[in-house]
Amino acid sequence: MKTNSTYNIGLSYDENYERGPEFSGTLPELAEINRGLPAYSFFGKKLNSPLGVPAGPLLNSAYIKLYADLGFDVLTYKTVRTLRIPVHPFPNVLAVATSPEQMMPRGAKPELICLPDDSSPLEQLSITNSFGMPSRDPQTWQEDVAKARAAIHEGQMLVVSVVGTVKAGGTLQELAEDFALAGEWAKQAGAEAVEANFSCPNVQSGEGSLYQSPEAVGIIAAAMRKRLGSTPLILKMGFLDDDNLTHEVVSAAVRGGANALAAINTIPANVRTPEGVQALPGNGRLSSGICGAAIKPAGQAMVKRLLETRRALGISSSDLTIIGVGGVMTAPDALEYLEFGVDGVQSGTGAMWNPYLAQEFKQLYAKVDSTVSAR
Repeated sequence: MKTNSTYNIGLSYDENYERGPEFSGTLPELAEINRGLPAYSFFGKKLNSPLGVPAGPLLNSAYIKLYADLGFDVLTYKTVRTLRIPVHPFPNVLAVATSPEQMMPRGAKPELICLPDDSSPLEQLSITNSFGMPSRDPQTWQEDVAKARAAIHEGQMLVVSVVGTVKAGGTLQELAEDFALAGEWAKQAGAEAVEANFSCPNVQSGEGSLYQSPEAVGIIAAAMRKRLGSTPLILKMGFLDDDNLTHEVVSAAVRGGANALAAINTIPANVRTPEGVQALPGNGRLSSGICGAAIKPAGQAMVKRLLETRRALGISSSDLTIIGVGGVMTAPDALEYLEFGVDGVQSGTGAMWNPYLAQEFKQLYAKVDSTVSAR
């Protein structure tokens, strides 16, 4: 089922933030859609299901509340910082013409053409996601995170995504401390788990590629663990196609105290209009992160690599949770990820254009064999 997105792509980010999500449908009865689901726990907490929304679509507590009411059970508050950062210029979201073959990272960035609208079938919809990790000031987002925590239901979990800010002349340790401070503030505001965004391709500074550096992964995770105490720590990863580097990154994450890895984030591509002009205005925005249907094979390839690495290193799922993200547009897509062995699955673009995805997933998930259910 495809509807208009709950995020109005014809309005600016700030307008969407202030107006809240667009939804005029009927909310499901949560008790009804949660009945008969396999038992599931996430970081030791009993949840209704393993389906969540990653960092991105849920701008503030109004979006968290809607998606909690719609039955998504792991709700990730969009990435925040220790200081206010403005959003990239409008537009931020454009539909693009692409394919899974184009979006499997193989060297040079794909060259894509934007479409006039988002009318593609849901199973084919791919979009730019070019915001630049904006953030309200800490007092504003902390107060709003508290509202978000109050809005979720039994059997659901609030995750807050954070990122450190690269400063001119700053050191890796200083960046790690900024990540850690953001994480601590998120915890104080009500986050039940904190996600560190290591992989946003829509920034020109270094915080968007940290997942490629075992040293950075280990140092930042350790700094965050020190401030977070026992609060679960998730690291959001991009695509890696090197097995040795993946082993080093996973080992560093575990040594640093991370509890989970979520993959993938968006995949960068150059986006132009049909006339060949840069589609998104502003310096450094020829390239944008792409999400949606076309990145599913890349997402699945990455989680398979992470699962194989976890097995090879002798790490249990209880010590390192793997969360599959990327191209989850339909309920069968979510189940596919779970069949690979991931411990959780999340949908961004699919959840935006089909708010009933959680309900559809739970109808399918209730019928699966317990060996397919996430652990």
